[in-house]
Amino acid sequence: PAEHPLQPHQIALLVILLLTFKDLHSKNFDPIFLLYIQRMLLDEISELNQPKSARELRDVLSAAPESKEGDARALISAFKASVTNQLLFRWALAKLLTLGHCLTKGIGLQGRRSIFGFYCRRCYISFGKLSFSGVIRLHKDFQLWLDGKPSHAYKPIHKDELNNTDLQIYQTQGDRQNWAQSEPYALSVKGQTIGDENLAKEHLRFFFEQRFHEGNDSGVRQLALLNLVRHHYLHEEYSAGRKVCPPFAYFTFILSLCQLLSEAIDVSRTSGDKVTLQQCISLLRRFPSVDERPPLNEIQPNLHPLDILYDVTKLIDETNEQPLSASFVKIAESMGVFDYWYDTKMDTTKESDQWAQHVVQGVAWTAAGCEDLGDLSSDVVVAFTFAGSPDNNRLTALLNTAYRRARQGDCDNALAILSNPVVWKGLSLSDYKLWAQEVWQVLALRATRRGQDRLYREFLLPRQPPGQRNARHYVHVSPPQLVPIGKISDSLHEVLRLRECEASGITTEQLLKTLWHSEFLFRIQHYRVAIILLADAGLQLGLSKSSQRMIEDILPQIMTGNDIETRAFAAFTLARCIIAADQSDADLQQAAWWLAIAEKDYMTLQIYRSAIDVQYLLAVVHNSMGAEQERDASAQRFQTTQQLAEKLELTVVDEEAGAILDLVSRVGMRELEGTVTL
Repeated sequence: PAEHPLQPHQIALLVILLLTFKDLHSKNFDPIFLLYIQRMLLDEISELNQPKSARELRDVLSAAPESKEGDARALISAFKASVTNQLLFRWALAKLLTLGHCLTKGIGLQGRRSIFGFYCRRCYISFGKLSFSGVIRLHKDFQLWLDGKPSHAYKPIHKDELNNTDLQIYQTQGDRQNWAQSEPYALSVKGQTIGDENLAKEHLRFFFEQRFHEGNDSGVRQLALLNLVRHHYLHEEYSAGRKVCPPFAYFTFILSLCQLLSEAIDVSRTSGDKVTLQQCISLLRRFPSVDERPPLNEIQPNLHPLDILYDVTKLIDETNEQPLSASFVKIAESMGVFDYWYDTKMDTTKESDQWAQHVVQGVAWTAAGCEDLGDLSSDVVVAFTFAGSPDNNRLTALLNTAYRRARQGDCDNALAILSNPVVWKGLSLSDYKLWAQEVWQVLALRATRRGQDRLYREFLLPRQPPGQRNARHYVHVSPPQLVPIGKISDSLHEVLRLRECEASGITTEQLLKTLWHSEFLFRIQHYRVAIILLADAGLQLGLSKSSQRMIEDILPQIMTGNDIETRAFAAFTLARCIIAADQSDADLQQAAWWLAIAEKDYMTLQIYRSAIDVQYLLAVVHNSMGAEQERDASAQRFQTTQQLAEKLELTVVDEEAGAILDLVSRVGMRELEGTVTL
């Protein structure tokens, strides 16, 4: 920093330096102990973290290895005694007065060219500037620091001609000016985390308006623009960002986000800031495109690996009509760029960034129909990230895992994962929105599968968290406004809607187009569903043999159980094809076997309407074979399931779902305000 006010903890650090390195040749420290002391002092002197209190500093020093005997034990005992004694202040200052003479000799690690010597000399000069009232105030702050109480020494001081002029006898030009502080940026990040837009913008503006150097131009204008646009981007305020006037004083007219980024790009080029220039271009390419395909990033020297990884989101999107092989190519490119950044020790690379590629791989493998590989990628992220950390990679992996388990019928386990305090503790506002949406989607999926249409419409929809969703994921009726999800998914949902209306025979052409697109784009999961729907349509047209062969060709992919709903639908359709093709006892026995699989899967998924159809047909098949005992058992299960479905259809309020949604609300209030007790 440009200024260096003497603070209480620095006096304690000077004591440790003097106890350690004065007459070092006559002391017998263990090398492990001496290395620990040096690392601890480097951490404190670098001022990258908040200064430790007296108790924390004493505990850290006591935890040093090989410190139970000898000179190491004497050092720790002397420091503890001095910290608990008020005479430490006078003793340290007496040593500080003679420190300038000692530094000129270049003794040990306190030489003029060492970082420890430079730090000691800077403290000596800072003390020499203090007036008598400044020393008294330092003494009071030191006593408060020893007692663990807050003091004014660690608060930023606003300098002007009327205030704080009596603390120093000698003042340089830098001592009369207010230099940049990091606290406004920390408050801005806090505002982004809790969703306080005014706090975030105002302190962001104040941070970049500070004095960073002696020049007239701060040189950080492009960073101010970039951070402002990032704020709107993180909160998905695309339309708001185009209407709200930026809070910076040097803007006098309304600019859109793209115009702000364009200006940041021009300023970055003018100032020669290549890193910021590449970040602005990459962020510009992240914004949603209108009536055109989004641009992809090409590998550049300063391109961040996460920007390349974000291109996978564009390639997986069905509306862009790109094969999944391109997504895996981009994932490989991001891995190579990350390795290059990590090897060259780029400052903006974090260790947690390496797990982002595994999260994206899990999504890509799931889209390709390889659910086991997708689960493996998510498990890798969960295993190697810290529980309770604000890491978006871990949260995304847990959300994907929970939704896949809900799709497999284990909604209780999915809700247990999402309700774990380790998952939602410490979430930012953007991550909290993702978590709340995922909880609601699991509840909506369970309700619609059970056939609880009233519960979905009257209880869940009014309590839906903000965010985009597609109603076709839960119901077959087309709402007036839909979020586009691509040619393949939209076509399959339309076929399912027509099938509910018993008009699947007219969907053959649409299914053939869907099959071609899903095979070309390598959407294997959609391809399997389209094959089953095509077989179902062929069954309506009397093509039972052809439909049976189509399903039997893809059965090895379905029987693994990675998607229980697809397996149940395939088993039910195959049984109907077998029954329609032939009525022999062997064929009926085979059809009954497939119907038993479909019944078990539908009951696991709690899709009771489909389970009723399967149980009814199974009872008919057993009756045709003359198996009266099995027929009566199937009829009894049919009656029980029908009563359960009718009971669930009349349910309007679910106490369990209400309690979970109430937990979501209280978590949001606790995380954003910190005033609600869970």
